[in-house]
Amino acid sequence: MTVLEIEQLGIFVELKNSVINIEGNQNIKLKFQNEILAGIWFESLLDLVETLSEFLIDTD
Repeated sequence: MTVLEIEQLGIFVELKNSVINIEGNQNIKLKFQNEILAGIWFESLLDLVETLSEFLIDTD
């Protein structure tokens, strides 16, 4: 199981076998055909989150 938590957005993402659970204001469960596809999608999400600060505008 692999977990990603984004505190600022209140989002918790969990990869477990071939299922990705996204929990926040709403809960979403993505069931992939296999673990490899779920892992690829999850890794892509991690890459996007790591670069998120580069694309955001500071509104404070």
